[in-house]
Amino acid sequence: LVRLDDGALAEGVVDLAFREDDGSTWTVVDFKTDREVAGGRGRYEAQLRLYAAAISCATGERARGVLLSL
Repeated sequence: LVRLDDGALAEGVVDLAFREDDGSTWTVVDFKTDREVAGGRGRYEAQLRLYAAAISCATGERARGVLLSL
């Protein structure tokens, strides 16, 4: 759950998040199993940015997103 700049709340469920060994950054992984990921790539990337922003906001640490298509 994260509050957006316009005051709205965004809610989602992260597939996987882990802290790097050096403790400097969180990595947020979003798994996609769609056959045609390219068609929804922009939407998926926006979703992943929100997940990373929420984790960064909650922890006060950097977070990066990785989109994994299976």
